Amino acid sequence: MRYIDFDGVILDTEELLFHEWRKNPNHHFLPDEDKVIYIKNSDWREIINNSPVINDSIYKLKNMDVNKSAILTKIHSLEEGYEKVFYLRNNSVKQNVILVPYPANKTQVVRPNFNDILIDDSIKNLDEWYLMGGYPMFFDRNNDNVDSWGIVNNNSYQRVRRIDDSIKKL
Repeated sequence: MRYIDFDGVILDTEELLFHEWRKNPNHHFLPDEDKVIYIKNSDWREIINNSPVINDSIYKLKNMDVNKSAILTKIHSLEEGYEKVFYLRNNSVKQNVILVPYPANKTQVVRPNFNDILIDDSIKNLDEWYLMGGYPMFFDRNNDNVDSWGIVNNNSYQRVRRIDDSIKKL
């Protein structure tokens, strides 16, 4: 099974999501709880509907085998989950959508086995997936071997720049 992350892999939601957050000159020093509250209270309909699609991912998802792939995405609110599912269905994406509530890890919701692939732009998520027995693939959108949080892919996870049926374990 191929599990595909949403934010940073399917849609580039981070730019719009953190636009206002970054205006605060002290945002780097605020506690994580403030960031979680900010994300939870964001206008997810606006964010989802105005975020650009990454590398034809919607087209690629529509052409993938729905029995061998699913969307695995973290959410901070029911509104966020609803808007993600609504967006995918409105764009004819038929994969199951598995919502991971904050603060749970993806591996607490889906227990990976050796054949399960996670395509994610977060090294932290990939590390957990690997430790639980799954196969991690680093979605390296910028081709710089650094994730969206600034963490370097030191574990040499296989890098991909697109999602499609040709993605296989090496």
